[in-house]
Amino acid sequence: MRSKKTYVFLILIIVIFFIIMFLLFGLDGLRKEKYSTTIVVGENATWGFKNKKWTNISTYEDLNWEKFHVYTNNVEIGNYYLWHNDKWYVFNDKKEAVILDGEMIAYKANHNISIKEFNQQSIDDYTYVYQELDNKGISTTSKYTADYKVLFDFDSDGVEEEFYVITNAFPTGFNPDKIFSLVFMVKDDKIYPIYEDVLKNKSFNGCKPYFNSFIDVDDDNKYEIILSCAEYSVSKTKVMLYTMENQEFKTLISN
Repeated sequence: MRSKKTYVFLILIIVIFFIIMFLLFGLDGLRKEKYSTTIVVGENATWGFKNKKWTNISTYEDLNWEKFHVYTNNVEIGNYYLWHNDKWYVFNDKKEAVILDGEMIAYKANHNISIKEFNQQSIDDYTYVYQELDNKGISTTSKYTADYKVLFDFDSDGVEEEFYVITNAFPTGFNPDKIFSLVFMVKDDKIYPIYEDVLKNKSFNGCKPYFNSFIDVDDDNKYEIILSCAEYSVSKTKVMLYTMENQEFKTLISN
């Protein structure tokens, strides 16, 4: 039979284990429960995060004359006051209007948020594109109205992932049977779908997606994606916030 000292030692090990697990994960969870965030994406989306829930904000009185971290084209330009009437206006500390050059994203939060620059580039190898088109039953000889990729270290492991945008939305000079828009990530030769839209061609239906921002919204050193999708002759662009959970992309919120 085991001695009393052995049982005490085992219990002590178990207690220490749970204390370590709490310090590693429990405190972080309690900290994140208090996170509060407001994110403004151009004129198309204003999101709030509180009590671990995302919501769309459609009334702006409580945000007027609040100070935000303001970015254009994913480059921080400073802290400015925002005010909304028919659209968002930006003011400096002297309440003088500031004209922005580029698409705005702004946030205010009680925790750290990081937004990174990125560049898109031409696709030099269409192997993954053809693989994904084939998976969706789309001809690999299809013409595109936009096809490019972005290299970005999405999971902060020191290795850049490849993000692809492939679409034939709003075709001119050709008339496809299907209108499609596909956005996906490639990591370690595996394709991870992000956005998919395949429709019968009804003349300028569908939307053309583009990467808006790579943003770390919860201070975990792993990034989320703000993806926008512009519809033909529609003033409001669809905007979606994606995260990766269990090796799959999921939508946290969209406008």
